[in-house]
Amino acid sequence: MIYDTAGNKIQEPIQNCDCGLTGGCNLCRPSFIGSITDEEANKMKERVEKWKKQFEEDLEKRNKRLFP
Repeated sequence: MIYDTAGNKIQEPIQNCDCGLTGGCNLCRPSFIGSITDEEANKMKERVEKWKKQFEEDLEKRNKRLFP
């Protein structure tokens, strides 16, 4: 077991795959592409656009109050 300078144990990473935890395989870095459907992506995009519009309106209102 390896210890750090404070005397705490440093845990060894558990090998889940053959890449040696280099991040070079799909188990270490699963792809985000294809993990959601087109419908879910469109809903997310709509929510982001709605939030962006609300943010811009709120910022504009605050600026009008601060700088009439």
